[in-house]
Amino acid sequence: MNNYLIIVDMQNDFISGSLGTKEALAIVPNVVRKIRDFDGSCIVTQDTHSNDYLNTLEGKNLPVKHCIEKTEGWELRS
Repeated sequence: MNNYLIIVDMQNDFISGSLGTKEALAIVPNVVRKIRDFDGSCIVTQDTHSNDYLNTLEGKNLPVKHCIEKTEGWELRS
């Protein structure tokens, strides 16, 4: 039986960037520990938007630029 750990939204913009919170920042050490100690495969999602994000349907509903491809906010937190 394979074990999988799915890590969602561990990107800088969701932790300390444009959509970050102190609560998100506080869980980083626990997530890193969980990944390190996990016996199985880790799958990581990476939210990605283009520079015209604010002109998209999502951008009109959440008018905060985040996870713009190739920016520091888009990068995964380690």
